[in-house]
Amino acid sequence: MIPGELVNLCAVDRPDAAVLHRWLNDPVAMRGWGVPDQTRSLSEVGRRIEGWLAEEGERGRPAALLAEDLDGEPVGLVVLAEEDAAARSVALSLLVGDPARWGQGYGADLLRTALGACFDAWGFHRVWLRAEAGNERAHRLYRSAGFVHEGTLRAASFFDGRFGDVLVFGLLEEEWRGRL
Repeated sequence: MIPGELVNLCAVDRPDAAVLHRWLNDPVAMRGWGVPDQTRSLSEVGRRIEGWLAEEGERGRPAALLAEDLDGEPVGLVVLAEEDAAARSVALSLLVGDPARWGQGYGADLLRTALGACFDAWGFHRVWLRAEAGNERAHRLYRSAGFVHEGTLRAASFFDGRFGDVLVFGLLEEEWRGRL
C-alpha cells in the first residue's frame, strides 16, 4: 500500500473487477478520462486486470493502482503505461471513478501519491500524461502539481463526431523535488 492524505494506493487485483467494470462503463467518468463511449464487459475488464498483473510481474512494480479513501472505499484508478526504461519515463492515466467524488480533492491526492511512488520508489526521471483539450479540470490539476504543457497532439481524439486536440503534460524528477 502507498499511503496518501485522502487516498491509499494499492495494486489492482482480480477482486477489483466489479468496481472497475462499473467505472469503465460510466459515460460521464469515461468522458472525463478521455475515452469515447463504449461498453466493456466484465470479462473484458478481467482480461485487462490480468494484463496489468502480468506486467507487474515483469516490471517489478504495479501497472495499475486502485485508490481507496481512508475508509477503504474505492474512489479511483491510476494506470502506468508506455514505460521507457532507458529514459526512465512513464505515462500516467488517472481516473476518479465516481463523478459524485469529483471536486473533493481525491484526484489531487491520487496524483500526488502516484508521483511520489513514481519518483521515490520506482526511480522514474519523467512522468507525463495527456488530456483532451477541453478538459480544463485536468489541465488545472496537472499544472497545480507542477506539470508543464509540452505540446499538443492535433486532432488526436474523436468525440461526438468531431476530432479534437490532446494536450501532453510532463514533469521531471528535479521539478518534482523542487516543489517538496
